[in-house]
Amino acid sequence: MKKAEPSYNDREIRAFLEEGCEFDGKLNFSGVVRLNGRFHGDIDSEDTLIIGETATIEGNIRVGFAIVGGKVIGDIMTKHCTEILATGIIEGSVTSPALISHEGAQLHGHMNVRREMPNLSLVASANGNQSVSL
Repeated sequence: MKKAEPSYNDREIRAFLEEGCEFDGKLNFSGVVRLNGRFHGDIDSEDTLIIGETATIEGNIRVGFAIVGGKVIGDIMTKHCTEILATGIIEGSVTSPALISHEGAQLHGHMNVRREMPNLSLVASANGNQSVSL
């Protein structure tokens, strides 16, 4: 079986949120996106999300590949792989078929490793919060 490789190796970054910038909303994208600023909302893509050391993300993330170097407050679901760098902090659950965790990485939540990912969708509750539906 061929190992899946992150798409950032062969594609250029299509969007960038620099340190000092803030964004509230929902992000859907294709290609590679790097966030170094503050993002509040949900992120959905089949491709690669890079969360830089200075980034803080508050919301649920569903992507092909996630590379976490900053702070995520919410759940992460990846189709291929989640990588937590030494500076990465996740406060929430991670669901992924593969996890790479560097020394110093922090995961405050649950880790679910699944070879086959189920259909994943975000569900809004009565109080307006969103959660992950498997």
